[in-house]
Amino acid sequence: MRRMLAVLALMLTALVAGCTVPVRVAWTTEVEMNTAGFDIYRGETPGGPFDVRVNDELIPPAADPLSGGSYSYVDRTARAGETYYYQLQEVELGGAVNTYGPIEVRASVVDWRVAVAGLAGLAVVGVVAQRRRRARTPETNRRGRRERKGERGPEEPEQSGTQTAEGNRGDF
Repeated sequence: MRRMLAVLALMLTALVAGCTVPVRVAWTTEVEMNTAGFDIYRGETPGGPFDVRVNDELIPPAADPLSGGSYSYVDRTARAGETYYYQLQEVELGGAVNTYGPIEVRASVVDWRVAVAGLAGLAVVGVVAQRRRRARTPETNRRGRRERKGERGPEEPEQSGTQTAEGNRGDF
């Protein structure tokens, strides 16, 4: 039981400390003449530097440059509870860059009550499973029913003078 509580405490610490949360960055355009695509950069202050490129590849423009488009990209590397500033860069076919923003976003915090409730649920499941294992004796099958002498359940090994934590057991 102590080992299980130690593992649960470690899991809770890891969950809260290194948690990343998705941040959705969305924008729309009206016209995209001469647009090669878009890049999203992230910084930790409104004045920059915006040195973290969020997208791996250039986000492609709309199929019809005259009608523009609606875009959405998810930053999956944001840390919970942090405030970030995002800049959108429109990259033109000739290489010129137009910069928009920044916008401020606070990455949502993981609700500690939800995390604790989830871990408590895991602990209850673990305790119940451990008690069920302990309650099952060689005289009973997996459903707690008494077995007749000479019969074994489908997954029960034959008992023959084995040494267990409870002591010696003989043939049944």
